Amino acid sequence: MRLGKAGNNKLLKEINETSLLELIRINKQVSKAELAQITGLSPTACGTIVTNLLDKGYIREAGIGTSKGGRRPILYELTPRSYFSIGVDIDIDYIRFILMDITGQVEFKDKISCDFARAASESIRLMEEKIAEIINNHNIGHERLLGVGVSVPGMVDNLTHEIIFAPNLGWEQVDLEHMMDGIGDFPIYVDNEAMCSALCENWIGCCMDESDFVCINMKSGIGSSIFAAGNLYRGCCGSAGEIGHITVDQNGPRCACGNYGCLEALVSARTMVEKAQKLVRQGLITDFENIEAITVDDIFRLAGEGNESARIILVESAGYLGLAIANLINTVNPSKIVLGKELVKFSEDIMDHLKSIASAKALKYPASRVEVVASKIGEDSSALGAAIIPLKKLFGYRL
Repeated sequence: MRLGKAGNNKLLKEINETSLLELIRINKQVSKAELAQITGLSPTACGTIVTNLLDKGYIREAGIGTSKGGRRPILYELTPRSYFSIGVDIDIDYIRFILMDITGQVEFKDKISCDFARAASESIRLMEEKIAEIINNHNIGHERLLGVGVSVPGMVDNLTHEIIFAPNLGWEQVDLEHMMDGIGDFPIYVDNEAMCSALCENWIGCCMDESDFVCINMKSGIGSSIFAAGNLYRGCCGSAGEIGHITVDQNGPRCACGNYGCLEALVSARTMVEKAQKLVRQGLITDFENIEAITVDDIFRLAGEGNESARIILVESAGYLGLAIANLINTVNPSKIVLGKELVKFSEDIMDHLKSIASAKALKYPASRVEVVASKIGEDSSALGAAIIPLKKLFGYRL
């Protein structure tokens, strides 16, 4: 959202109110005079809007400011725990939940196990039960819940918000927003998990000052999202950033999407586990009695302990990912690429290998201008981003 000179016309009342609310969020504590100076509103109009925001409970008096030649001004700030949002992040083996207040403070987080072999309707029932539990346990009136954001590992239509295809969940043509609209009198927002991570990094993470960046996540699959000129770039139907389904080996294994040699089929937590299971059967890894119990964390642990076979799995994955990142550098030209979720577990030497491949394969000049970093937020990024969606709507941002 770009804050310009707000108008005094009654038709612009909502825009003016949103603009002031966002300025209070950005400035932490600010006076009416300062708000009027920034927006161009008259002091009277500005005072009326501040009063409305106080009446609604969005803001509160925060103390007295420094005098600039006259009476010391009253400062205003967002009211903690006045309004809330809930973020939900879905993956193949769990659903993660976060409760956030209007200031961005996380009030509660939890996750539940879920088998997505079941129908989408059954999984939705589990989500609704947990959301209702969070609302009740924290005594949140529905009028104080700004909305629920839901992050899904799949393609979400830009206009209808329908989940077009989530291969790792086995979901296709799922209208999650409509299916969940009976849970309460508040909006439901559905978005792609990598898009949610980008919103998180831009709102509270390492890309708060970045206008052009890319987030790449690895969990059940590989997803990415693109921030361009300060906004999410979604493409014509919402599928921009589907890096997991670019072909990196035309003779590679079959992907869940139906194609062969996709990045996701060669680099994902599931793929790494399958490779490790194969090595156990071949006797190259001997640390497991139960092959089916192997997790991606075991692979990272073994590599750290010096197991060469486990390390090779990570090196191969980093190499393929480095090739994909080189293509992103050449086509998108970001200033930063953020690696999230399981990718933050790459050791320094594996990360260096990934960066060296990306640098070698990308055009020299854009490669010299990009910074590849691990997210400091990690596995909570998509749930946090989903919770941020209702907040961004409140503060007037276009999503």
